[in-house]
Amino acid sequence: MFSINHWGKKNPQVIICLFIFAVCSFVYLANQNTISSSDNFPNSLLAFNWLINHTLHFDAFRDSYAYRGQGDTPYFLVEAPNRHLTSTYPIGVAIITFPIYAIFFLYLKLSEFFYLSGANIPLDAIDLTSPDFRAYREAFEKLAATIATSIAVVIFYLSIRLKVNTAAALVTTFVFAFATNTWVIGSQGLWQHGIANLVLLSIIFCLFKANRTVGTTRKMLLLFAGIFCGLLPGVRPTSLLFSLAAIGYALFTYCREAAFLVLGLASAFLSASWNCYYFGFHIKNFLVGGYSRFSETSFLKSYYQFTFEQFQTGFLGSLFSPSRGLLIFSPVVVFALPGISQFLKQKFDRDEKLIAVMVIVTLAVFGQYCFFEIWTGGWCFGPRYMTDILPIVCLLIGYFIQSQFALWQRQRRIFINLSLSLFFVCLTFSTFTQVVGAFGATNWDGIPYPSTARVWQWRDSQIERFTRHVFFKMMKPLEQPRRYLRHFSGAIEQITDVTNQPLAVPLIVKPHKEMILKAALKNTGKSQWYGYETGMERGSTRVKLRFLKPTGEEVKIFPASILYISGMPKPGDAAEAIGAVTFPSEPGVYQVVFDLFAQGMRQLPDNAAVFEQTVQVAAQPVS
Repeated sequence: MFSINHWGKKNPQVIICLFIFAVCSFVYLANQNTISSSDNFPNSLLAFNWLINHTLHFDAFRDSYAYRGQGDTPYFLVEAPNRHLTSTYPIGVAIITFPIYAIFFLYLKLSEFFYLSGANIPLDAIDLTSPDFRAYREAFEKLAATIATSIAVVIFYLSIRLKVNTAAALVTTFVFAFATNTWVIGSQGLWQHGIANLVLLSIIFCLFKANRTVGTTRKMLLLFAGIFCGLLPGVRPTSLLFSLAAIGYALFTYCREAAFLVLGLASAFLSASWNCYYFGFHIKNFLVGGYSRFSETSFLKSYYQFTFEQFQTGFLGSLFSPSRGLLIFSPVVVFALPGISQFLKQKFDRDEKLIAVMVIVTLAVFGQYCFFEIWTGGWCFGPRYMTDILPIVCLLIGYFIQSQFALWQRQRRIFINLSLSLFFVCLTFSTFTQVVGAFGATNWDGIPYPSTARVWQWRDSQIERFTRHVFFKMMKPLEQPRRYLRHFSGAIEQITDVTNQPLAVPLIVKPHKEMILKAALKNTGKSQWYGYETGMERGSTRVKLRFLKPTGEEVKIFPASILYISGMPKPGDAAEAIGAVTFPSEPGVYQVVFDLFAQGMRQLPDNAAVFEQTVQVAAQPVS
């Protein structure tokens, strides 16, 4: 007779894996928010586009909401030479997550059937191009990322468990899952990094298991490892190095049997054929594809600077900058260094040789990011690019934990206790940064205005602002908004440019010009103001710009021009607001109205502060 308890005792690792998957899924979904980017738009729709619209082209999206405010073509889509609209970014993410999206598709069709079958409405009402589908797209993206990342964490546990005991494996798995950007980057949206880690870990696990088996089982494991090696460059091109390392390792380790891994490499043609179909048959298109839209010559020449200055900036920034440094956001990864020391003490069998090769590639991947001009990773939380190397770094941490646990059990010396204590302190802080990253999502990169220089500033760092956001979300300082607004008032005294020079009257600018403007204000009410450093959305004090034609008609500009108050000015305090302003593209004379308001709250007419400025958008270039 079947007994769950008896089965659980016979299969403890299965129970642990199910537990890890369940805990990861619960934690990753707990913030009930998708933290993603428009970069992921194509990969979050490609499977739906095929299953629902029966096409791989994105041509139907030409007139959709995706184009609004993006100019001719949004950066995440590209007009291919074959005259079809396609993804700028590699489609490997969509390939790997296709089984998950097939389940989502069945869910949508069943929901549609039960909702519409009795309503005399045709059962083809799902419109991917409609703004109404956007919420579904983002929700499915988050769920797909969560499932894929939770599976990756389980595979990580199974891999590290082959090298260390259960206790050390669980702690190391916790580090990988919750103390690194595996949480905020991998599980919250369909970034390439999270899916690339899933594929990389699958390669490592297959090869680890192949080292422990013979015959048909080994050949099948090598075949699967080859399939994953072929898929990995199509997910994230920079991870090609990991695939090449695994292929080289297999050829030297398994000799003739490595033919099965080589056979599995045919999976690479899924992404390569996509790129060649849309962008032409050329050796570079096997890997580059839509990335070519970012460069007129070559992506390598346009975005990499092979100079010592660039390497120094990328190296120090990727590790130590306050808002992008790996060792700032996840100081626990520093224990990979003593992990290397323990790793080198091991008998170099097949597993250790594989890890050694992967460590070398990890250094190479890190090094190439140091030469990458956009090493900051764009708008994201923390060191996004460093997510690529986390599986190998965390495997090394496992060796450290195993050695420390063993020494502590045998000797319990003070030094061992201190090193473990330091490890858990770093682990706690690393986990804390991921918590505030997941629950304190705020537009740090865009507010008060985009600037890569801010990644070096300790004041109002990304961690600090996200922490403040979580704090104010819990404290709820504006529980009585009507009362707050009754006492909300201020005066806008002067508008200047970024150098504090007063604006000319009229201000003459080029069409669609962008400027950084400042506003000098005073809190004349009885309510305290909350600036952008608090990370608050609802209730934060801002200044909005409205552009009016001589007829009084307002000109809509995307994105809206906002100046953001700094600090937390109390009643009677002076304040400053700063932000990026985009002027109209149509030549003419405009009256610019500066309005003081509290974000997300209905403005009362009797306490609004208003400042006006005349602007002339010149038809000819301004000298």
